[in-house]
Amino acid sequence: MGEFASYLIRSLLSEGRLVYEVVEKTTNGFRPRRIEKQGPTGLLVTTTAVRLHPENETRLLSLQVTDTPEQTRAVMRAIAHVGANASDLSQWLALQHWLTNAEHRVAIPYAAELAERIPPVAVRLRRDFGQLLSLIRAHAILHQATRERDADGQIIANVDDYAVVRELVVGVVAEGIDATVAPTVRETVRAVQMLISEDRATLTLREIAQALALDKSAASRRISTTIQLGYLRNMEDRKGRPARVCLGDPIPDEMPVLPDAQALQCCSVFR
Repeated sequence: MGEFASYLIRSLLSEGRLVYEVVEKTTNGFRPRRIEKQGPTGLLVTTTAVRLHPENETRLLSLQVTDTPEQTRAVMRAIAHVGANASDLSQWLALQHWLTNAEHRVAIPYAAELAERIPPVAVRLRRDFGQLLSLIRAHAILHQATRERDADGQIIANVDDYAVVRELVVGVVAEGIDATVAPTVRETVRAVQMLISEDRATLTLREIAQALALDKSAASRRISTTIQLGYLRNMEDRKGRPARVCLGDPIPDEMPVLPDAQALQCCSVFR
């Protein structure tokens, strides 16, 4: 992704709109034109890169694709059954139509308490916390038929909304601020630790891939991610030469970031 495209994505995520200037050819010659596209919008990005632009990463919640043989088998089975049974989408379409005209205002009575219970260990939590609240609101909107309303008719998000969202993103948020390490990273470092010996200070990509029971492409991606995090190092500094991987910094202990849902039970209703 180019620098200008990265800038547009940052503007879209931060300001909820796109604003940029271009030069157009007209009958009167070249003229500048200011283009403005209003949001807000949701953004989903897929990439084969290990990481996106660092300033964009702080505005997104990043998920790593599961690269295990078990997941590959599950994907192939799903592809094999495509078209075997036609899916009935009528209920999903009806839900979408209902949501269009449903209530979208949500009050989160425990938002202030949640802000107090999340340790302020990283600056990017300023953005992550807003995304966390947005996900809680989205879950409450989907389940508004079973949620209470306040005097103004707003949906009142309960602790169940937070519990579901927390289960989905607790690892992602913690990894984003380096409060925890992804299981795939731990597994990769553990494999290197088991293979390293006094006689073997560095390892090849093939050796690590065999230890992880992965193909070289998937193992290379894991190793690149782990090297960027500093838990592994590549001792080969010549371009085009095979990597010589060794251990890097020790993996830190995990730090709890998002509190358990039970801690917010007392704040789940307006006082």
